[in-house]
Amino acid sequence: MDEDAISVGRNLKVRALGLVDYAVCLDLQRAIHGRVVSGEEADTLLLCTHPPVITTGSSVKPEHIIAGAHILSQLNLSPQPVERGGSVTYHGPEQIIGYPILDLRKQRQDVAWYMRSLEEVVIRVLRDFGVTGVRVPGRTGVWLDDTSKIAFIGVKISRWCTFHGFSLNVLNCSKPFSLIDPCGLGAIRVVSLQESLATVPSFEEIQDRVAVHFCDVFGYADQAVERST
Repeated sequence: MDEDAISVGRNLKVRALGLVDYAVCLDLQRAIHGRVVSGEEADTLLLCTHPPVITTGSSVKPEHIIAGAHILSQLNLSPQPVERGGSVTYHGPEQIIGYPILDLRKQRQDVAWYMRSLEEVVIRVLRDFGVTGVRVPGRTGVWLDDTSKIAFIGVKISRWCTFHGFSLNVLNCSKPFSLIDPCGLGAIRVVSLQESLATVPSFEEIQDRVAVHFCDVFGYADQAVERST
């Protein structure tokens, strides 16, 4: 990572929203994105969980959704198209989800660098809890091995400002992921911290480590997590 390309000491607003509806959070991202682009608001990291939802990105194909429309309707999981890259994924209360809204004009206008930096944040968080996360060449996200994926990344960058983001599987979520072909990757295992640890850290503890490592990787001054009540 090119440390010279990072402006160290900038401010980052970290907001832990708790459980929030996906559509509500997406509207919030878009509103903050506009203010960050215009310079009215500092770079922001939203941390949250969602009620169960399936979202589709720009590279989704019909065969990436395995379950039929009737089954998805019964589960109230009608796929929601969004403007991020990537194919189909699941978000739910088993995950910690991070939505960074960053002005890359003040850092480094490099999409690959940004994606690898998000992966680095997750890898460092996993390391804090004794889990070794790895990158798989040619495949975005964080893995435990070549076929076991624990964190997903799908982003949108508009006017060199980011939104959408990453999800880290904390609790077992293999069942909802079985309804889809996540990211169109075929035969992969979706794994979680719960399957790797005897005792699962609290969501608050994991979020705190995400905030610390996010600031470190992206060169922000340390920021306290602002929790919604």
